Amino acid sequence: MSIADNLSYVNQKIGAALEKRRARFLTLGRECLSGSGVMIAAASKYVDAPAIIEAYDAGIRVFGENKVRDLKAKYEFISSARPEILSELKFHTIGHLQTNKVRDAVEYSAMIQSVDSVKLARKISEQCEKNSSRMDVLIEIKTSGEETKTGIEIDGARELAEEISSLGGLNLAGVMTMAIFSDDAAAVGECFMKAFDFFEELKKKYGGRCEYLSMGMSDDFELAVEYGANIIRPGRVLF
Repeated sequence: MSIADNLSYVNQKIGAALEKRRARFLTLGRECLSGSGVMIAAASKYVDAPAIIEAYDAGIRVFGENKVRDLKAKYEFISSARPEILSELKFHTIGHLQTNKVRDAVEYSAMIQSVDSVKLARKISEQCEKNSSRMDVLIEIKTSGEETKTGIEIDGARELAEEISSLGGLNLAGVMTMAIFSDDAAAVGECFMKAFDFFEELKKKYGGRCEYLSMGMSDDFELAVEYGANIIRPGRVLF
């Protein structure tokens, strides 16, 4: 199947999941503060720049990269091959970000979804202020309890949110998480609900640009949407 066919499939699944979301939150008696739309940030870690261009032509506008060096290389290829599309095509940094990669991450990213420490937040803000710019950032929280997962525990994330809100180069734009890797939908859903609850807490406290809840990949994006995600990060299912 082509990327366009795969995108159509994903969009159909998103539509069905949004119906389940409405029913879920109605049953809970809660408002879904993440809204009713879903952004696809296609995880492009394992594909080359021509595949990203094909995905753009199919209708995808946002791509998530795990490694800054790959993001930079793909951006530069596209800048040479199809410079006119860079006004719409955006990259998000979605992988663990080392402080020595911050300069390039700031230069080539429209959003950094994986901020998990005060040190990293300050470094990103410092670079943005040098560039006279601001960066939308998400706080990556740990909801699965798995040691292999990156992210900050929720208690620490509250302090991190305070720090980000005080930094001149950053916009606190929301929350990101990776759920437990499991076939148990209840366990995965529990991770997503923790993330939604924390997102709701931040949204009520900070308002403004705090509007994104990024969760869900190829195997669990439907459940993520049902639990309130408005950014999903599918890769394999698209490419």
